[in-house]
Amino acid sequence: MRKILVAIDGTAGSEKALEAAIRLAQRDGGQVAALAVLDRPADPHLERLAEAVKDRSRGLLEEVLQAAANFARSRGVRLTPQLREGHPAETIIACAEQEGAELLVLGANGAGRRPGLGGTADQVSSHCPCTVMLVK
Repeated sequence: MRKILVAIDGTAGSEKALEAAIRLAQRDGGQVAALAVLDRPADPHLERLAEAVKDRSRGLLEEVLQAAANFARSRGVRLTPQLREGHPAETIIACAEQEGAELLVLGANGAGRRPGLGGTADQVSSHCPCTVMLVK
């Protein structure tokens, strides 16, 4: 049974990644874990000032994870939601290692801030210990 980790954040790219991960799990009988990462500011002073924004972001990511679990369930796939805090690329890589993921699926362009893979997808695909599937 294949262990699939899909990184989601509520963007169109991550929705496509979720759909791909669910299709693979349906086909291969794999286990799916969905990871949402609450980005932590590098400056500790900013973290304290932005507590209300952080709480709102946490709530939105929890909704994204719940919607992902509901979507998977409607397709006959059990999905384990995970919300972690940290630098997105580092947190995704660490989670893939800790979960023993055989495949990581993520959107190739995330929030679409720039053309190409996107910063997180580029870092993850270069350093992840398992196979990475980028969905565009």
